Amino acid sequence: MDIRYLIVGAPFIIAFFYTLFWLKRWGAFNSSSGDHPKKINIKNERSSGDLIIENIFLTKN
Repeated sequence: MDIRYLIVGAPFIIAFFYTLFWLKRWGAFNSSSGDHPKKINIKNERSSGDLIIENIFLTKN
């Protein structure tokens, strides 16, 4: 391995592990947190779930 790859890549490797360190410290990898629900609910304005797109193109005659 050429030393130039290590010199160029070392800051990115350090930044990657530093980010993982802080994410672990903040609890981003704790899967046993009961505060956040696993299911995401999306509320639609229409109960049928169909999306109606109207008046996209404005035509001038």
